[in-house]
Amino acid sequence: MKKQAGFTLIELVIVIVILGILGAVAAPKFLNLQGDAYGANLDGLKNSLESASTLANTKAILKGVDKQASSNDVDMGDGVTADLVWGYPAAASGGILTIIEVNASSAASTEADYIYSVSGSDLLISPQARKASDITASATCAVKYGPATSVARPTITIDKSAC
Repeated sequence: MKKQAGFTLIELVIVIVILGILGAVAAPKFLNLQGDAYGANLDGLKNSLESASTLANTKAILKGVDKQASSNDVDMGDGVTADLVWGYPAAASGGILTIIEVNASSAASTEADYIYSVSGSDLLISPQARKASDITASATCAVKYGPATSVARPTITIDKSAC
């Protein structure tokens, strides 16, 4: 009788399946793909905020309200008006969020893509998967939109350190 050395085909398949399961469970921990996705999402949101802010300012200049401390009679298109501060969108739900038409909520919601909070005069926007209590002035996975002043454009910053 011959003595067999090595693995049988069934043993090889079982080992491959076990390694596949372990890889599927362990890979997200090591690769952190979700954090990268949140970061890319925030980059896109920041670019949208910058574009919308510039467009609103252009329309405010054409209407002649760019030097006013506040205004809400500039048509942004499709009959939508937004609250403006010094010719730029206000950092509130009736301001910049109205213009970019982002699906955001001020509280946790299964329908919204983003959650926002007004902290002082700044608007903080974070991906919906974050908890509402995490959206504070020190949020570390959010875009912060600071309102314009009489001498400066709005400040739009992004912090992806804890995404």
